[in-house]
Amino acid sequence: MRVILVVERKHLFPGLSPQGFLAPDAVNMNQINDRLFFAERDYMEVNSHYKQIIPYLMLQRGWGDEARVLCYQRKVKHTEARLGGMWSVGFGGHVEPIDRQENTDLVMTTALREMEEETGLFPGPDSLKMMGFINSDSEDVSSVHFGIVFQVSLDALPGSDDEIMELVSAQAEPHQAKWIAVSELKEMMGPEAGPDGGSFEDWSRIAVSGIF
Repeated sequence: MRVILVVERKHLFPGLSPQGFLAPDAVNMNQINDRLFFAERDYMEVNSHYKQIIPYLMLQRGWGDEARVLCYQRKVKHTEARLGGMWSVGFGGHVEPIDRQENTDLVMTTALREMEEETGLFPGPDSLKMMGFINSDSEDVSSVHFGIVFQVSLDALPGSDDEIMELVSAQAEPHQAKWIAVSELKEMMGPEAGPDGGSFEDWSRIAVSGIF
């Protein structure tokens, strides 16, 4: 049985549940720390009274007009069937008991672990900048998750864009991956407006519109 970190929705949002991209000060994670607990994932995937906490990592190189984001298309037979075949700008995963360590931030520990596991990269904690949160009830998969969005600068890592993309592709095994300039990415958020006529997932659309 796999257990993951969750919080009851009413503790995350005491009033109405705001939708979309939320500013970093919209939720005080320290204040709800004692409301977080580990629960069986299978049960939580079908229970929208709770939100699963997910670090969502956007890999970026360059800034301003030179900024580009590493995007990938999930395989059709993906572990999360509801996202199969869709494009994404974010890597990440659930907070698990293995991430509990003394005197460390639980979410940051998970973010760094997921970064290494999913991409094969370890740019270090200083490369991560928390940009805000994602909360969306528009789709089944989104309705049971709560995203903590990190922008991850890979500028300090050695290697070309192609070399980093090849390393990440070998580790994550997506259907395909590519660097996309932010200026182009913003125009790809509509249905079937992504590469090769594909579509970006709900969270990617929210993160891109909220950050860029």
